[in-house]
Amino acid sequence: MNIVSLALKRVSGAFGVVAMIFLAFLMFGTTADVITRAVTGEPISGVFEMSELSLVMVVFLGAMWAQEDRAHIRVNMLSTRLSGLPHRVAMAFAWGCGALALFMFAWPATQEAIYSVSIWEFRWGYIQVPIWWAKVGLALGLWLAALQMALHAVLAALRDEPEDTTTGPET
Repeated sequence: MNIVSLALKRVSGAFGVVAMIFLAFLMFGTTADVITRAVTGEPISGVFEMSELSLVMVVFLGAMWAQEDRAHIRVNMLSTRLSGLPHRVAMAFAWGCGALALFMFAWPATQEAIYSVSIWEFRWGYIQVPIWWAKVGLALGLWLAALQMALHAVLAALRDEPEDTTTGPET
């Protein structure tokens, strides 16, 4: 189990770095595009199209990274009041449901990615932009996030973790 956890941690870290590169493109590319539009009246070709794809990559490659730190939005009114076996069961059930939902999204995303690669899909905007690679990244991110969430479900069933009870920003 530790080997799988370590492997997923390394993959999530790598995916997180890639997601941050796409986020940097969103920040700097959009800023440069706005400045260029203000000065010349014309956009930078391809920035809008790449921004769309970058948003997808930030969300789906960053999902594992967020899960690693339990940074997804969650409601813990019930789980903070539980301890011991009831807490473990509730957490395992919750993480298991999340994993199941991600697996259900990953399957059709994979089918779409396979089709997209088979036709080398692209989209037209100001320029022709290949999008097959983003669909592959989306499917891969979903599968690995689902696997990581399933692992967290198993770990939650095996050992009790203290619940984060912070309700707001730290002061």
